[in-house]
Amino acid sequence: MLDSYTLYFASIAVIVVMTFLNILTWRTNKQTPGTLIYIFYPVLMLCAVVAFALVSSSHNLLVINAACSLMFAASIVHCFAISQFLDYRGPGFKLLCSVTAFSAMVFGYYSFFDPSLAGRVIASDLQHISEALFLLFIFIKYARKPYPNGSIVYITILTLVVLAFIARSIFMNEIEQKDLVSSSWFSTVLFLNGIIAPMFYAAGMALLCNERREHHLNTLADKAQKDLEIRGLFLSTISHEIRTPLNGILGSAQLVMNQTSDTHSKAYCEAIINSAESLNLLVDKVLEYASLDQSDEALYEEDIEFKTWLNNLCLLLSPLAEQKQLKFELICNIPEQACYYCDQQKLRQIIINLVGNAIKFTDRGVVKIQVDLVLEKQLEHTIKVSVKDSGPGIENEEIAYLTEPYVQSSAGKEKGGTGLGLAITSRLLEKLGSRLEISSQLGTGSVFSFTITFALGELSLVEQRHQTKDYLTGLDVLLVEDLDLNQKIAIEFMADDEHKIKLAKDGKSAIELMQAHHFDVVLLDMNLPDLTGQEVLKRLKRLDHKNQRTPVLAFTASLSPDEVKEYLALGIKDIVGKPIKHQKLRQALSDSQSNQTTNIAVELIDTLYDKTAIETLASSFSEDEVSSIYNEFVLSARNKLIRCQDLIDQHPEQCIKLLHRQASTALQLGFNRYGMELKKIERRLLDNKPHNGMLDEALDLWQRSLEKYLKFVRSELG
Repeated sequence: MLDSYTLYFASIAVIVVMTFLNILTWRTNKQTPGTLIYIFYPVLMLCAVVAFALVSSSHNLLVINAACSLMFAASIVHCFAISQFLDYRGPGFKLLCSVTAFSAMVFGYYSFFDPSLAGRVIASDLQHISEALFLLFIFIKYARKPYPNGSIVYITILTLVVLAFIARSIFMNEIEQKDLVSSSWFSTVLFLNGIIAPMFYAAGMALLCNERREHHLNTLADKAQKDLEIRGLFLSTISHEIRTPLNGILGSAQLVMNQTSDTHSKAYCEAIINSAESLNLLVDKVLEYASLDQSDEALYEEDIEFKTWLNNLCLLLSPLAEQKQLKFELICNIPEQACYYCDQQKLRQIIINLVGNAIKFTDRGVVKIQVDLVLEKQLEHTIKVSVKDSGPGIENEEIAYLTEPYVQSSAGKEKGGTGLGLAITSRLLEKLGSRLEISSQLGTGSVFSFTITFALGELSLVEQRHQTKDYLTGLDVLLVEDLDLNQKIAIEFMADDEHKIKLAKDGKSAIELMQAHHFDVVLLDMNLPDLTGQEVLKRLKRLDHKNQRTPVLAFTASLSPDEVKEYLALGIKDIVGKPIKHQKLRQALSDSQSNQTTNIAVELIDTLYDKTAIETLASSFSEDEVSSIYNEFVLSARNKLIRCQDLIDQHPEQCIKLLHRQASTALQLGFNRYGMELKKIERRLLDNKPHNGMLDEALDLWQRSLEKYLKFVRSELG
């Protein structure tokens, strides 16, 4: 073992290094309790060791007592700093101070009243053992879980210190007093307490501070996550609470507008309706954004033949562009049968959001989707998807903020909207490992793009799905339908089967399109705002157009024997009943291209509320949209029936139109008996037959249907 002089000077060097390490730890953790006080521990230790080294040969008892006092003070500072760090406020520290004071008095007694080196060593050992036991106690009880790494370092060295001091005290009786300082036990304890322990203490404090910082960051992250969840729950709850009275406002305003003939009153009603619809859109977007914030759902990835999938998606989007007389283009520069493994639902929503945005802000010109293969590897492709428009463009300083929630460009404020569309798109792209890039030039247009890497999928799996199809795909279809709900459901169903769709909302538009374009099949609603389906067909017979031999399918809920005979006499190939069912529509479109003629009527379940209707809607709409559709209908149904009672005698033609629209929507939403009752009243009015009391019966039937629907909703909510 090294001699005491060497050990003293080695200890001085180590304690100096410890001092600098403690200063560095404090500088990076100035706000952490105890780190500043901890600097004084090695300073006092250094002074004590220097004093012991200077008097180790002269045995100056006064200096030895001063050095011992500094050592004891360092011990108290050490324990106080650790107590501050761990926020320990128990009685243990006071007990330690009492033991230290007692040890100091014993040390003084054996220095001046009954000089004994062994007595002084025992007093010193008692204090060091007390210090180590106190620190062991608080580290095991209070620090082990929050600071596991720092605690291991401290517990290890403190255990060694306790064992060494106890062993020295036990074996000291076997050593002569004159040989005590030169004994191996004395040197071992000095080596451990003066060299090894300071290094462990410095490293332990640094680890404690790092773990505290990490713990603080994790706490902040958890708090931020909880705040996010609370905010999402708040937004969701408030949005749902807003929607109910909002639908009431919409229904009431529409009712007032239908009842009044005053131009000014109608203008006010239109303003109320437009404002309420804008607020309804905002509520939907807030709910969608809140659900993205709260959701941690995993990606649902599957193999898709990307080019075919994208063409199908464009079938759904192209009618929206055509309604604004915009040119809609798709340029897809990827291999013909490229198959990618991806989450198609999220990707679909991203593209729909970007294209919908482009169509909204473009009044003339073109909206274009362009897909380019950026990087091709053996097992993956990186593609760039760009949505380009010829809209007004965006100011450069506005671009950086467009993906923030509730932020709109100047053009966005003019067009209206929520300021959430791009924020939702950006969040979805983050989930897919990409980000939204925006470039724009004022007066020329904007480009919204993202680059994304997909693993190559197995085309055989996609082809296997295609081979199982027993129906026609890829037809050119003209859809003539005025109700938005029926439009979207029909377009979604036909886009799934790769049909190319053009949309007309009234009879006049349908005639113009049939004169300009050839179609494989026409799906014609028989009750349009301006003309009946029968009138459309009669006018077409007098005109020269490109669809003389094109099969026409009647799209209607009116399926009485007389009506069916009338439709067939007009040359209608088939009848597609409402409410719209995917398989029924698919069968009718396939049969339209053969010589087969089948009346594709929908077999309605005779029930107050058919819960399967909501499953049909769920395939085309989000959960919030389905909820909004039902709420709007439920809140306005009774008022519209009362409106029919007011119109039925003086304005029967208006009553018939209102009944037709209500019946069609009721059947699509699953209110089967109620919808058929309205169809029966409509038929009697068209035939000029008595209708006394039928609307009162319909009101009673609606009340019972509503009770059945609400019972179903309550059971679903649990």
